[in-house]
Amino acid sequence: MNKPKATVKKTEKVAPLAPVAPVVRPTTAFTQALAREIVKNLTALGEITSRPFHRPVTAETKESIGEHPVVVDTSILIDGRILPIVNSGFLTGTLVIPQVILTEVQHIADDSDPLRRAKGRRALDVVGKLKSQRVNPWLKTKIVTDNPQEVHEVDSKLVTLSKRWDAALLTVDFNLAHVARAQGVRVLSVNDLAQAMKVALVAGEEFTIKVTHEGREREQGVGYLADGTMVVIENGKDKVGQDVHVVVTKIHQTPAGQLFFARMK
Repeated sequence: MNKPKATVKKTEKVAPLAPVAPVVRPTTAFTQALAREIVKNLTALGEITSRPFHRPVTAETKESIGEHPVVVDTSILIDGRILPIVNSGFLTGTLVIPQVILTEVQHIADDSDPLRRAKGRRALDVVGKLKSQRVNPWLKTKIVTDNPQEVHEVDSKLVTLSKRWDAALLTVDFNLAHVARAQGVRVLSVNDLAQAMKVALVAGEEFTIKVTHEGREREQGVGYLADGTMVVIENGKDKVGQDVHVVVTKIHQTPAGQLFFARMK
């Protein structure tokens, strides 16, 4: 009986593996160059994606700012007397509040000093009331973002904007008023207005006044008119707290205004 022949499987030859190249670590210079390229590409991508949403700021011109523009400074907002002036109708046109002034007021309102913080918050309250006022329909309030880059101080920016728009500058700051006038800007000073509105009395004129406290000199009493003008009353010391009828004897002019001397009738 013939035995079956055993079959021998042929083993396929496997090609030898290619030698593995050693890992080369990138150099510092290559890494830095790659990082710069990535940052540049991301920056360009950011500009492309944000460009449709960017709205360019258009500077206000003399024609676009509004009729009869009046630029306000920080001091006038802190002072607060602008509100009754606006409500009285004495101002018409466009009241312009530059953004740089609002920023300064906000910084004052965030100050650690309680007094400065209170002044800043009062100024912000004045801005809100000016924006919403309806008592004076002939005056509108406008906040503008124009910020002259050629000058750095806030006062200089106000003078520059006033000249650019041919606007008046409303302030209670004596130094700013002096500088603005020197550069040909029309200044509306609330302090000057207050002085102009004081009562004009002449020697011999009679009126009734309340003696509020004693004077510096012996036997003198002191009272005040409705506008705050001081009246020194001869022999008025004993009349403190009472209304007395007096006659003007002398008028003294001071840097702050007039001072009246009177005697009781």
